[in-house]
Amino acid sequence: MSSKSKKEQPVCDRDQLERQIAAFLKSGGEVQQIPTGTSGQTHTRGPRQIILSHKTAN
Repeated sequence: MSSKSKKEQPVCDRDQLERQIAAFLKSGGEVQQIPTGTSGQTHTRGPRQIILSHKTAN
């Protein structure tokens, strides 16, 4: 027997997603087109550098 866990199934499939989108649009929902380069990041404080490793002197 394999000790690897089975791959999790997606929450919904393509057909279900298409039905949800159609219902959203039918109920008056709108899809916004966001310009390329626009960020969804709203919090700009905090560290701006990512430390990949901490090297210690020998």
